[in-house]
Amino acid sequence: MQHEHTPTSGELMVGAALGCSTAWVSMAFKSMGLYAGMAQGESTLDAVYLVSIISVALTLLVAGALAQETEKLITGKASIWALPAAIAASTLAMPLCTRLPAGADITAMVAVGAISGVASGLFLIRFGVSFSLLSTGSCITAAATGTIAASLLFALFLLFDPLPACSLAASMPLFAAVLLAFGMHVLADQGKAESIESAAEQARKERGKEGPEQMPRRESALSGRELDRLTLQLALCSALIGFSNEAVRTLYVHMGVRDVGGVGYAAVEGGGAFVATVIVVGIALALANMKTQRMARNIYHFLILLLVNSVLLLLVPVVYGQRAALIAHALNSASYACFGMFMWTILAGVCNRCPGQRIRTFAFVRASWALGPLAGVVAGRFVLHQLGISVESAMPIIGFGVLAILIASGFAFSETDLARAMDLLPIRHKRRFREKCARIAAEHALSDRESQVMVLLAKGRNLPYIQDELLLSKSTVSTHRQHIYAKLDIHSQQELIDLVQNTEEKPAAS
Repeated sequence: MQHEHTPTSGELMVGAALGCSTAWVSMAFKSMGLYAGMAQGESTLDAVYLVSIISVALTLLVAGALAQETEKLITGKASIWALPAAIAASTLAMPLCTRLPAGADITAMVAVGAISGVASGLFLIRFGVSFSLLSTGSCITAAATGTIAASLLFALFLLFDPLPACSLAASMPLFAAVLLAFGMHVLADQGKAESIESAAEQARKERGKEGPEQMPRRESALSGRELDRLTLQLALCSALIGFSNEAVRTLYVHMGVRDVGGVGYAAVEGGGAFVATVIVVGIALALANMKTQRMARNIYHFLILLLVNSVLLLLVPVVYGQRAALIAHALNSASYACFGMFMWTILAGVCNRCPGQRIRTFAFVRASWALGPLAGVVAGRFVLHQLGISVESAMPIIGFGVLAILIASGFAFSETDLARAMDLLPIRHKRRFREKCARIAAEHALSDRESQVMVLLAKGRNLPYIQDELLLSKSTVSTHRQHIYAKLDIHSQQELIDLVQNTEEKPAAS
């Protein structure tokens, strides 16, 4: 019987908080809403965005390198409100930069961009820690809610004049802070999440107990080397996908989407939000009811196909005119939103299994997640300035965009890497599976290594996969398999799978 996850108020509040935080990025840097009608509005937007995104990336990298100090900072009660307040203040100051005299405006742009970048980077880490404390079902619900809310809030934002638009953008981080705090409090009361303070204490204990080179041994163990590898793969994948998406989005916007203006532009984003809603809900339900690794791969393939199509459609507005860019732009927004939800779930699961390294892991991946889109903007603007809007300008972006996606899915984060990451997600039916395996291992006196091999065999893994996963030779894996079969008095992998499935769970203590 499949498990159906019913959203709770706490999950929806955490999701709405993520939506407000994500919407702030779009409001501040992905439209001219704050600068409409200003003579130097676009150049100011570009300058503030450049400084802010670089500051975000540097903040995340430093935070990852100084994880313990960062942990103390973001778990302090003052940071709960100081960070969003700093983001809000910098947002209100952004349009003012255009009104300052020459020289002072540049200083102001750098200051505003740096403040927004540092504060939002640290605030993002607090979100990462919070999501890592959720179950997979709760994380999916929150990520889906956040994706939908962000799209709708941005579409609403586009309807406002500059002054109310600026006020709305500045309110987003404040709303995010309130919703995140209350949402996590509700989930903690419901027993569905730890508090951030408790998680920080647990992480400190794990680091002290295991040492810097060993990761905590929970349901799925990761060595320091394995975690570093997975962190690098997630970082590279998110950077490549972000590069492809933002390079294409830059051309879509300059192909006439932004010239539609007002209600029309809001309708584009609203349509994208609707498409994203349908896709995200489908992915959330599929992930929440996942029983096999093939399901995860199918979802991943679907996302990659969606991303590739959003790039290939770049030729449509070149041939048929600016109106044709509206649907393509909406698909581009929807596909990246869906990918973001997928990555939030995977990254939260990895951080959940490695509490002693969760800040380091999250910060390094999110730094790449920020730098990839920045490189995409630079590439898109370079092509536009060199070639303008034409088939000649679209083709290199299409080529590099598709190539980046294929490298991301085939090399940086492949199906094998996805299977490894999925093993880290705290899914209820997987806990039952591991409890059954642990009971069998204990009853038949299997060694630790034999237990690890048995779990992988019970999942249907073949010998080459187990060799790669456990870094063992073929003969060693074969020997362990023989010993397991002998101790369990079975003769095949199918018999082992049947044995695990037919093993009764240990009843809970009364």
